[in-house]
Amino acid sequence: AEAVNDHLRVLYSDHPVEVESGGIHQVKPWFAGRLDFAPVVAFGGDDDFPLQGGAVAYFLDRKAATFIFKRRLHVITLFVFRAEGLPWPGLATRPLGGARGTFETSRGFHVLMWRKGDLGYTLVSDIDPTDLQMLAVKVAGGV
Repeated sequence: AEAVNDHLRVLYSDHPVEVESGGIHQVKPWFAGRLDFAPVVAFGGDDDFPLQGGAVAYFLDRKAATFIFKRRLHVITLFVFRAEGLPWPGLATRPLGGARGTFETSRGFHVLMWRKGDLGYTLVSDIDPTDLQMLAVKVAGGV
């Protein structure tokens, strides 16, 4: 539920993107000095999921690197955050490339969440769950 709330805050923001995408190599370095960790995201978007840009937002009680992707007219928010100290669902059943994640639907939004090393990843959108999982595989496989 909190992931959906954080996604809605991004959607309703006057400036959801603080750095416009010139590609992942422009967006990722922008986070330096704005977060107390370095976000690890190798997927920089493609024709199916173009990267729109990034921003600093909050996920639960911590700052998160927020990457905004699109799928047709739908917005997809990827939150990357320090995972330490957060409770994680016990059963991660969705294969996501190099990781396994959990899937939930809340208020019409789909949420995929996984952990890799010290970082947590959450994708949120109202796109078809198959499309969301396709993006998750691209993001998790490159992590």
